[in-house]
Amino acid sequence: MQTPETRHQEIEVKLRCDDLAAFVRAGLRLESETPRHFEDNWLFDTQAQTLSAKAAILRVRSVAGKGTLTYKEKAPPSAPASQFKLRLEIETGVADPESLVALLERLGYRSWFRYQKYRTVYRALLPAGVSLQVMFDETPIGNFVELEGTEDAITQAVTLLGVTPQEYILDSYLALQAAYCQQQGKPFGDMVF
Repeated sequence: MQTPETRHQEIEVKLRCDDLAAFVRAGLRLESETPRHFEDNWLFDTQAQTLSAKAAILRVRSVAGKGTLTYKEKAPPSAPASQFKLRLEIETGVADPESLVALLERLGYRSWFRYQKYRTVYRALLPAGVSLQVMFDETPIGNFVELEGTEDAITQAVTLLGVTPQEYILDSYLALQAAYCQQQGKPFGDMVF
């Protein structure tokens, strides 16, 4: 079965967020896109860590028995500068994510980090008809919201929310888990419930 592949530049920012009340107070209307669901994610690399060496990731995500295979890397130097996280993303649907995990391992890749979360996806409607995706993530290390869309849409949303650049989180869940483990005086490990 062949599924369509998407390639695009992903522009996003994470924010710490206990709930979405701030969006309501800011006058942002949220429309539900995907109800709350559990996500299980595995990051893969070669034994020589060739992906990590170039700040790239290969991820398998499983949601209710279906999944996605995602490759992300830093945006090329020719990409416009951004105050948000900017990455090249290639993604395709996967009918059987657990079999894909086994296949990647047989090809010599190793799963080196696993993280889990509950995610709810919304579309935020901004003034002038602009919209962006709002992903509310409940993780073992706290709740976060990811804003994903165009540079202008994210800028408009953070302005309406009263968020300053000092509050932007441009780190991945991998980096957040590493910082959390260090703060807790624990060895680095998977971010799982």
